[in-house]
Amino acid sequence: MINGMKWIGVVMFLVGVIIEGVYGIYPVFNPENTEAILLGIRIGIVMMAIGGVILITTLSFERYREWKKMKEEIGEEELRP
Repeated sequence: MINGMKWIGVVMFLVGVIIEGVYGIYPVFNPENTEAILLGIRIGIVMMAIGGVILITTLSFERYREWKKMKEEIGEEELRP
């Protein structure tokens, strides 16, 4: 499940980057339509933000699970000097 969520986050982030790139080139072909350019940039930023939040959240949960598993495997007696 977490592995799938990581890929969803990566895909959403990359789609946001692609949208940003496309709307960065858009004024070359149609410079009069500034509203569409701003809308595309906003959509790209939102996609990148959502993808980033998904990635950060899933990586945090994965790291917490690994830490918890490591803590269970290593007893407190072994950690004391």
